[in-house]
Amino acid sequence: MEQDINTISPVRLSLGLSSMLKSRPILFIFLFLLGAIGFSENPPLFKYASKAGESRLIRTRLMIAPVISFYKINNNHATTPRQKMSGLVSLREEVRLSWKHNMFFLFGVEYMVHGMNFDSYYFKPDSIQLYDGEMTYQYHLYMHEIDFPVQVKLCFNHENNAIWTPYFIAGYHFRTLLDANLKVKQDGETVHKTYEVVTFKNQLFSKRNNPFVSVTLGLQKNNLKTYKNCIFAEITYRYGFSPYLLKDSFTASSLFITGNHLTIGLGFKF
Repeated sequence: MEQDINTISPVRLSLGLSSMLKSRPILFIFLFLLGAIGFSENPPLFKYASKAGESRLIRTRLMIAPVISFYKINNNHATTPRQKMSGLVSLREEVRLSWKHNMFFLFGVEYMVHGMNFDSYYFKPDSIQLYDGEMTYQYHLYMHEIDFPVQVKLCFNHENNAIWTPYFIAGYHFRTLLDANLKVKQDGETVHKTYEVVTFKNQLFSKRNNPFVSVTLGLQKNNLKTYKNCIFAEITYRYGFSPYLLKDSFTASSLFITGNHLTIGLGFKF
């Protein structure tokens, strides 16, 4: 027989209230522990997350780095190049793209100087250009360039709540070659010294302009108290799209030089 719902509901309500009253100490303890954790100063997750707004939207990165270059040259007109001491100075602005502090946009300016030594031909004015395999002149070449990087940085954790942050950067660099320093010697004596115009074989806007792309792996130590004055180290491989071309009245006709570069940098973010 179907029972009247009005006669059953008060009973069930009484049982429910009785059960809640019995579990009230457990509920009180749970709420107390939750409040204690939420207002505690010890757990870093809550403490640092509350200060996330103190990290500025735009930060400045200053870096210096030695450069390891990988050159290839036209072996018909020169010997295998030997790298000279090289370096890079980088100044970039870092813009935070995510409130999670794990994605950033970078742009700025870099100065890179790199060079090589190789043996090749040297043709004096009004002489016959004879390629007889006797490459007895030593070329000492230093190239200077200004680069404008545009990069995206992805972190493997959140910068605002981790002491160490590994990261990955992919970038595009617009390059402008400046005048190079060239010295030609024979038997230790300088026979020619000049500021040389080195160009790209494949030009972009002009013969001095061409891009390269880069990939970077880095590690940054964060300052979780002030969110300022971080230090970082990174290694970057830069791949160029066009060979360099060294061409003058005294040089061999096809001195094409391909060059890719590896930088190992140490920097400061403020």
